[in-house]
Amino acid sequence: MTPGGDLRTGAATRTATRSRLAALGERLFVEPTRVGSRCLPPLGLVVLAAIGASLLVIVASSRWGTPTDEAAYWRAAVRLVQGTPVYDPQADPGTPYAYFYPPPLAQVLAPLTLIMSESVFTAMWTVLLLLCLWWIAGRRPLVALACIAFVPVAVELWYRNVHLVLAVLILLAIRRWPALFAVGAAIKLAPGLGIVYLVAGRRWRDALLTSALGLAILVVSVAISPSAWADFITVVAVRGPTIGASLVPVPFVLRAVAGLALAVIAGLLRPRIGEPLLVVAIVIANPTLWTTVFSLLIVIVPLMTTGARATAIGTKERPVLAGGRGVGSSG
Repeated sequence: MTPGGDLRTGAATRTATRSRLAALGERLFVEPTRVGSRCLPPLGLVVLAAIGASLLVIVASSRWGTPTDEAAYWRAAVRLVQGTPVYDPQADPGTPYAYFYPPPLAQVLAPLTLIMSESVFTAMWTVLLLLCLWWIAGRRPLVALACIAFVPVAVELWYRNVHLVLAVLILLAIRRWPALFAVGAAIKLAPGLGIVYLVAGRRWRDALLTSALGLAILVVSVAISPSAWADFITVVAVRGPTIGASLVPVPFVLRAVAGLALAVIAGLLRPRIGEPLLVVAIVIANPTLWTTVFSLLIVIVPLMTTGARATAIGTKERPVLAGGRGVGSSG
């Protein structure tokens, strides 16, 4: 056989293999399971949901009785109201309940500290995270449980961090309201790469509006708590990158540069590829790269299972990952 024939044969073999794998994935996770005249959810989806449900029971029974990361947000808000320093200059990313976020999150929570207890907030925060997961899953409980089978999501629910809230903001920013990239950046800086993505994609108006909202949030936040911002810059922006806050031994500066490059590339690609790549960029550029951060990757599920420019809400196009009828719903 000629070299050209070998190449063609190899390409055909790879194409056939990909087709078989795609067909297998469709049978497991897309096509309904038929038992007689009954049409049941896909077998693979049911298995993942069973795993996710088991993990959720373990998380809820083992961890939700004690404060976790949500307590860091609450206690930072309490300190803000009391007029004491929000940031501890001696803390590192492993210090229990240390606050390493920009001030806006604590500022938003501050009024709540005047009308409810920490335990009530913790319960409400837990419900919020579950609602975020349910919404990302297209408001289908089986798909939401299947998402928990992705270990970073289970770990996120264990620690009750903010990433599922960020996931909702990022998904909405990509599919409907780009200005929400600025809101995400006010919580954790990495979603600000969405502005780079918009600029690279020559979406000038969206980039301008998002930047304007981000600037407005910054101005108002600094006006409310200038000392908190001074401490944030001193404690986090200066000291944070040097104290090690990553599962992988890659300095934050290098990860930030890699995330920036990926965001630029994502903006230049068609949405089907560029949107998921932007999510990866935001994960890589996150200041603290713990297991919980990878829970943001579930945003890729609705991005890949709906057509470009569809959205998890307000669309008639529904993803196919929910038993053959889709994940989202109209209205």
